[in-house]
Amino acid sequence: MATTLPSAQDQYMLELINRGRQDPAAEADHYNIDLNEGLAQDTISTDAKQPLAFNLNLNTAANEHSQWMLDNNEFSHTGENGTQFWERMTNAGYQWFGAGENISFDSPLASGISDFTGLVEENHKDLFISPGHRENLMNASFEAIGVSSLQATTYIWNGTTYTDVVMTTQKFGRNNDGPFITGVAYTDAVNNDDFYTVGEGIGGITVTAVDTANGANTFTTTTWDSGGYSLDVSPNATYDVTFSGDLDGDGQADDTATYQVTVGSENVKQDVVSDNLPPSTPTNSAPTAVEIDNNSIAENSVNNTVVGNLTTDDPDAGDTHSYQLVDDADGRFGLDGDQIVVTDGSGLDFESIANHNITVRTTDAGGESFEQQLTINVTDVDDTPTEPDNFNTIYGSDNNDNLSGTVDNDAIYGEGGNDLIIGRKGDDLLNGDSGNDEINGGSGNDLLNGGSGNDLLNGGRGMDTLTGVDITSAQPGYNEIDILRGNADADLFILGDSSQVYYTGNGINDYARIDTFNSGQGDRIQLSGSSGDYTLEENVPGLPKGTAIYNNDDLVGIVNNVRNMDLNSSDFSFV
Repeated sequence: MATTLPSAQDQYMLELINRGRQDPAAEADHYNIDLNEGLAQDTISTDAKQPLAFNLNLNTAANEHSQWMLDNNEFSHTGENGTQFWERMTNAGYQWFGAGENISFDSPLASGISDFTGLVEENHKDLFISPGHRENLMNASFEAIGVSSLQATTYIWNGTTYTDVVMTTQKFGRNNDGPFITGVAYTDAVNNDDFYTVGEGIGGITVTAVDTANGANTFTTTTWDSGGYSLDVSPNATYDVTFSGDLDGDGQADDTATYQVTVGSENVKQDVVSDNLPPSTPTNSAPTAVEIDNNSIAENSVNNTVVGNLTTDDPDAGDTHSYQLVDDADGRFGLDGDQIVVTDGSGLDFESIANHNITVRTTDAGGESFEQQLTINVTDVDDTPTEPDNFNTIYGSDNNDNLSGTVDNDAIYGEGGNDLIIGRKGDDLLNGDSGNDEINGGSGNDLLNGGSGNDLLNGGRGMDTLTGVDITSAQPGYNEIDILRGNADADLFILGDSSQVYYTGNGINDYARIDTFNSGQGDRIQLSGSSGDYTLEENVPGLPKGTAIYNNDDLVGIVNNVRNMDLNSSDFSFV
């Protein structure tokens, strides 16, 4: 059986696990649960647990089981040829005194998350939230681990086909090996958050531990491509641990960083981060100014929109800098590395406050810092939907019509019947009127109105406004289920106006299902009233997966396959 090294995603999951073991209570708070939720009181203590070290035999066993489950459309602790998890650990060469296994899978269909690393983190979250799996993760006696997260294009489980699924197996073990000095070498260049991120690992770094009381007692290893390492050392000793190699990415293996590590009977974690190495020069001058290359942002910008890039004036040529936001304008702005980003777009209202002051602290590699106040100007945006002008008018009949627009601006009215309406190019006004209609906007900034009946609205390209109901009726949307798909660009989904809430009066039997909602491209949902009039619930049994929107316990909408929404975010607007 070939040995399997940890991938960058495996290393990332181990960092998440060890983060939780370092501070179990904080990890529980991070996922908004009680540490012993679902368990007997004090099953898991709040004390720090020793960090887990990778064992390559366990990693190989984890990899084999993840691959077997994907290949055979299985999800079970019973594996190939009926083996149990402890047998697979033994077969891989790990002699254990204590053993455990966690398995999990996720996919865009289940969580709405599409990237590999995001699904790995979601698997960790799901396992930590689960009481039994949390016991394994927080078991203080475990010292070694193997992790394998593999992605498959197609996976079928319980009759459901999942695409781009990520399958995770975690193997936990305890034996007479160790203790270990373990950790990871990384750049912190991707997120600059003092935490390992996929793509930041530094492989090929030599790690040497020398006993300060007995220089002959020396241990050495090399970091894997993921940046991680595990070094089996003698207990009850203090070591000088030196990392040597190309830590700063200049192509020269001439960098060193040494830390003193005291080891008792348990594992100890020691990382090396390339942006936190000792200064290369004996003297250091403080920065003198902070500048931003753009200081204006449109009102109601979506969260994580980049405002501008920060730079620092520093007498020391080539000095590197990190940034801290001392004043974030009441939470409106945040930092992503050296970029100022929007963190609360709902607080950017030109009509209320046209500019905001923030204070940025820049700190160089030697620890010298400087604070600068910067002004961010908010620009006005006319976000009121307007009907297109100079348009061609096309009317249907009371029958089932197929109506198609032109390359210009069109106004199409389906009248009665179950109609198919296609706007094509131009900024179109498309009305289904009565009947169960399908309306396709095509390109352009279109206004789509389904009218009464169960309608399917496809915005297409452009910034479209989609309304599924007849707004002139006494109860717009009553007993209707409409499907609204904005597709490309920033679209507006109307579920209410200044005088009434749509889709009320019939419980879960009338609502708008919003597909393809994309906060990142600026999509918004318009509701009547205020955020206090609504509640959100995720993955309600019997309803499509995603976020259900309730008004006084009456379902009005479902945002399909989207979770972690916030009524007070820029995803929602209220009239």
